[in-house]
Amino acid sequence: MTKFIDAHVHPPVAAFLDGPIGPYLGGLRDFMDNPIEAQSPEQIAEFYRSREAKAVLLGWNSRPGSGYRSLGNREIKALVDAAPDVFFGFGAVEPTGGAGAVAAVHQAARMDLSGLAFHPASEQTTPTEREARQLWETTAEHGMISLIHTGFTRLGAGLAGGGGVTLEPARPIHVDRLAALYPEMKIILAHTGPLWLDEALAVAIHKSNVHLCLSGVAPSAMDAELLELIAGPLSSRVHFGSDYPFGDPDAWLAEWAGLGLPEEVNQAVLVDNVSRLLAG
Repeated sequence: MTKFIDAHVHPPVAAFLDGPIGPYLGGLRDFMDNPIEAQSPEQIAEFYRSREAKAVLLGWNSRPGSGYRSLGNREIKALVDAAPDVFFGFGAVEPTGGAGAVAAVHQAARMDLSGLAFHPASEQTTPTEREARQLWETTAEHGMISLIHTGFTRLGAGLAGGGGVTLEPARPIHVDRLAALYPEMKIILAHTGPLWLDEALAVAIHKSNVHLCLSGVAPSAMDAELLELIAGPLSSRVHFGSDYPFGDPDAWLAEWAGLGLPEEVNQAVLVDNVSRLLAG
């Protein structure tokens, strides 16, 4: 029996730490209690397997011109294949990459990846860019999930000018327009707080093809309104994600258990909702 599915995991393999996250790693370490160290796929799999859990591994597209290699479809596919009993995979493509991006979506589908991950703040591209429309159409045609990071990001935080990262592309309201244009798309809004939480909730309530990943908001910080939505109108479209290794799944789950929510809510948030979404 699966105790939980962590639907938001950035695999801390060398290809990720030396690749797309490389420019920000030094600053990120200032925000964390424990150092981020490279792990093998087997180590990551055992971390979750020992907890009777599964994990969704997210790719990451490096900003064009950064000089850092992306953690793309092939890399994520290789990680999933290393432990298919534990891992699901979301690839990554350049959202405004034109024909190349469309080809990469087809590639991800052939690889049986469950979805694609996007990080507008890092990519400095809003989801509604005209150049990305063919990408979204192709993603929707394949029935793939699009996970879009929103809200505050620690990338570049504390650096002069934020290291070139601006937050505005990651406003959830941009996803509202995307969900309206492509109602057949399955969209996950990741990092529901603390910035623009009201927007994220409004978009999810208004658009039934939008789901919420609770990565980025600790259970102890959830107010009564959010908990009421999780147990009520959004009960089938909210799921757990830890943001590992930047977040601690054990600590999150311990706080969640302390809320004393009904067992059916726990089962939905920790397992059933994302399992149903991944199954298509």
